[in-house]
Formats: sequence, structure tokens, C-alpha cells
Amino acid sequence: MNPVKTVDVFTCREVLRIRAGVEQAPVPDERAEYYWSELLRDCSESDVLEATWAHYRTTSRTLLPGDILERVGVVARNRIRSSRRVCERLLLDRALLGWDPDRLVRWHTTFTGEIGRGAEAEAARAVADASVSDHAALDADASAYAAG
Repeated sequence: MNPVKTVDVFTCREVLRIRAGVEQAPVPDERAEYYWSELLRDCSESDVLEATWAHYRTTSRTLLPGDILERVGVVARNRIRSSRRVCERLLLDRALLGWDPDRLVRWHTTFTGEIGRGAEAEAARAVADASVSDHAALDADASAYAAG
């Protein structure tokens, strides 16, 4: 249900190919792809690729996962900041519906995460609503009892 494509091994393979091409170095083995994909898994694919090219437009230093995370973090913070009013209005709507504070926090976390990845407000709202729906809460409660 995620409207934004997040990083996977194939994205990291492309980033490492770009890195190898720019730096005229051999492409790393598959372990590097999995390592990078684990570090970048919560980022959107388009943000990671843009951060890769932005790095090489501004510096000649070797690209590291931290460089990408830093650039993606700046973009995500700006997106979240620009959608703050929409988020506050949607949170107020849900509070007026009688949602408990824990559910509101989970909704807010999901909503801002989706906005940070580049989702439109309506798509982020749908994902956040689905993630904290009564059905999802009941499923979580059932799995907690089953584990205990």
C-alpha cells in the first residue's frame, strides 16, 4: 500500500554502478548491494538516485551511504515542514473522532514518514489511516496474545 517506491537491492545496484562509473572503479560485489539496501531501505528510490547524482555534481569525494542519508534527510525534513498545516488539520480531525493518543502518534509517524518519502498528502493520509485502522489494531492485539 506504499505509494512511494522505496529502495531495494536493485536501486542500490544502480547507485553502486553510478559510483563505479564516476570513480572509474570496479563495481562492488553483491554483499555491498545488500549492505547499502539495508542502510537506505526507508528512503525513496528517486530521492536516493537524485542524492547520488547531487553528490557527484558538488564533490569529488567517494560516495558513502551517509552522504545519501544526509541529503535525503534534508529533502524529507523540507517536505514534512511544508505539509505541517495539512498534518495538523488531519490530526485534529482524527482527535475529534475520539482516537486515543497512541493511535494518533502512530498515525502521525506513518503520515510524516510517507510525506518525507515524497508521497502526496492524500496518499500519505490513506496509508496512515490504513496503518492504524481498527482492523490493523485488532490484528496487532491478536498477534500479541498469540505470542504470549
